[in-house]
Amino acid sequence: MDKASIRDFYQKNMYGIWRSGEKVTYKRSGPDPKGNEARNPFEVVGGELVKLHVETETNKTEFTVHAYLPEEADRRRYTAGSPYIVCMHPIMPMTALRAKGWAVFVLEIGKIASDDIKHQGAFYELYPYGDDENEQTGVLMAWAWGASKVIDAVYAGLDKEYSLDADASMVTGVSRWGKATAVCGAFDERIRMTIPACSGAGGLALYNYRSEGKSYDFSSIGGPAEYTYGKNEPLDCLQSEAERGWFNDSFLQYKKPEDIPVDQENLPILAMDKKRYYFIIAACTGEDWVNAPAMWECYKKANAVYEQEGLADHLAIHFHLEGHAVTDEDVELFSEYFDCMYYGAENGTEFDKLKTTVFNGQE
Repeated sequence: MDKASIRDFYQKNMYGIWRSGEKVTYKRSGPDPKGNEARNPFEVVGGELVKLHVETETNKTEFTVHAYLPEEADRRRYTAGSPYIVCMHPIMPMTALRAKGWAVFVLEIGKIASDDIKHQGAFYELYPYGDDENEQTGVLMAWAWGASKVIDAVYAGLDKEYSLDADASMVTGVSRWGKATAVCGAFDERIRMTIPACSGAGGLALYNYRSEGKSYDFSSIGGPAEYTYGKNEPLDCLQSEAERGWFNDSFLQYKKPEDIPVDQENLPILAMDKKRYYFIIAACTGEDWVNAPAMWECYKKANAVYEQEGLADHLAIHFHLEGHAVTDEDVELFSEYFDCMYYGAENGTEFDKLKTTVFNGQE
């Protein structure tokens, strides 16, 4: 399949219709009046509030993002403006990212699309979910759309106001938002680097690779010499009342993984381009449910295509030992990797350093 056919498959049979081309404007509203103390790990607080207004010919909506800017001293090495990363939700290494000289935008993700089958939120105010396949966009695709609108706003003028390099865009998220990150990278071709973390089934875990009962040796990175994986998330869980809202109705047609004719290595393949980069994150231990070895297998299959196209350096992967998260360790690696790829090899890490940190378990 060519890229157009793969995107068409994903839209009609899994994630639903990708939307773009709206008129996007914004209004800066000053510092968050709620302050910086979050009541839970997923509450977005702090930063400067930016309200995005999004209009089609027939509808309009708006939602707020939180902008966190680096200190002037940290951004000085980026003469063309700071790189920026759009986060689907608050992530742990916020301070580390800003210390690198990067700007960070965090979405109030539940207001873009509710995490259920109700199909509510800013996205669905523009594009109501209907019975026809051309009226159906799942929540993962809707969240991806929200990140894409931030990039629209940057090109609409936020780059100048915040001293950003509009082309130096990245997107990241963990778990279900790692899935949405991978979808976003597949459909928004402007994103310079896609960083899905711990994305699991429906993300970068191959549907057709199970690690249940298989053992791996992680002693070389300080882990157990024999780690045996427990239960992986099955297909019917993705199709349950709790999760089927992530996809369109057509996804329910698949009764077993073997029925799905396109597997998930195609998400990074859709993002493959000489001007784009991809950095996969997952953990070796504690990721039984999200099937971390299936993400390693996904990387290997995608990497074969990247190598065939002469773009092997454009796909990187790092498995930290534990943590369902983006960690400081990950930030150190992917920030150096981005600097190396985007600004030139003299500014970033050696590729051999990345290649020594990949998942190295043995069955």
